[in-house]
Amino acid sequence: MDRRQFNSLCSALLAGAATAHANAQADAQANAGPQRTLYPSSRLIYQDESEVTLDSLKTGQAYIFGYPYRTTPCFLMRLGRSSPARGSWPGGVDSDQSVVAFSAICSHKMSHPAKPISHIAYRPETVTFHDRQGIAHTRDGLISCCSERSVYDPAAGGEVLSGPAPAPLAAIELQVDAQGRLSATGSLGPDQYERFLEKFGFRLAMEYGVTDVRTRSGERVVAVPADEFSVQQVLC
Repeated sequence: MDRRQFNSLCSALLAGAATAHANAQADAQANAGPQRTLYPSSRLIYQDESEVTLDSLKTGQAYIFGYPYRTTPCFLMRLGRSSPARGSWPGGVDSDQSVVAFSAICSHKMSHPAKPISHIAYRPETVTFHDRQGIAHTRDGLISCCSERSVYDPAAGGEVLSGPAPAPLAAIELQVDAQGRLSATGSLGPDQYERFLEKFGFRLAMEYGVTDVRTRSGERVVAVPADEFSVQQVLC
């Protein structure tokens, strides 16, 4: 074997090893399941400081609250249908499993509810979208991001129904006490928080009036009606 043949053989072996390593990493990630992260518990309250309880949540009304950081917005809503456990998704809370919470940070380009404007919203009314095969569907109770037309199903663990979003919305784990009061206790799914804070940190600091955008939500966090949180909501 001459030097040229030897070098070609070595290159082929190295390429094969790199491909095998990449495939092994992909398989490991696929089998690992969604990431679950516990954060300090935050009790949910309304703007008048009354407690957010299961009985106080009305079907179709979405709220925005900051968790696990003050500057990372999340949705809270009572769906018009049950959200039962499936796969790694533990399901919604309450007897009918209709109360859910999700990170409001789109997994595509991290569009999110900002105080001046929001391109992502919970849509209790009927909307039409096209799946990735181009087939039209008409559904209600979805989360729609109008930046690139990604659509998520909160009744199915935030799974992607349409658009370029590469992953479901991260679910916010909710805990209910004996009085029906709600607390956020963790996050389940793709962790967008650090990338989000790195990308939008300067603006978030000004918008929320904080010096550290990684300030935790605290023992209590205010849930604001989504239609009041943002001055303008873009709907599509």
